[in-house]
Amino acid sequence: MVESKLFNAALSYVEKVHGLTERKYKETNSKRFLALNELARKIRVSMNAIHFIPYKQYGVLYGPINLLYRSIITDLMTSLIFLLVDEEQIDDFILIDNLKFVDALESALNTDIEIRSMFHPDETDDFNKLKEKYQVDIFDDLKDCLSSAKGEPWIKKKGNLIINGIQYKSSPKVMFDILKSSKEFCGYAYLYKYYREFSQTEHFSMKGRYMNYKRDFHDKYYDKVLGFIYLGEKHIYEKYVN
Repeated sequence: MVESKLFNAALSYVEKVHGLTERKYKETNSKRFLALNELARKIRVSMNAIHFIPYKQYGVLYGPINLLYRSIITDLMTSLIFLLVDEEQIDDFILIDNLKFVDALESALNTDIEIRSMFHPDETDDFNKLKEKYQVDIFDDLKDCLSSAKGEPWIKKKGNLIINGIQYKSSPKVMFDILKSSKEFCGYAYLYKYYREFSQTEHFSMKGRYMNYKRDFHDKYYDKVLGFIYLGEKHIYEKYVN
């Protein structure tokens, strides 16, 4: 289990942001606070999961730890960009991320229907009805945006979402560019470096196995990321505490 004063300090601020943004959302009904609350909730769950992975017991660093940190990094980068986005941009910012999600979800639903139909051909009609229900519940308010696989017609119709002179797309590399362009948050841009390195856990390589064995420098490596999490969540909390 993780035993670190820095880990606990970072988690403490994540919990504070989670509580603060929930209260602020109830007071203002702001989508910004709703999104920040969801992001803080995700980070909080991921950090608690990390805390209970018994990697020291086995003498190795489990891949799940790196992948959880990767998820935390993208959530924190997204949270910081929410601080840069103007109020009139919030809806478009949320919509672009929604489009990426529903595009992937639509593909997953189609595949799920195909697989179910293979094993239960007599129930194909029921499966298609279920898919239609999903489409109404999840996709209906975005149907005009999904006329192509990547939603380009929506982008052309609505215009580009520009943050600090950079066209926003839902990707860590673009978030890195946006954060790096900000005087206030440029230091946080280098979270992307850790994101890329943690991503290697997902991919097999013979060289990569050397990053899986327990070594002293690994804990210090995680501490650098925890430092970013601590400072980032502290920044968010202090910005909205008043």
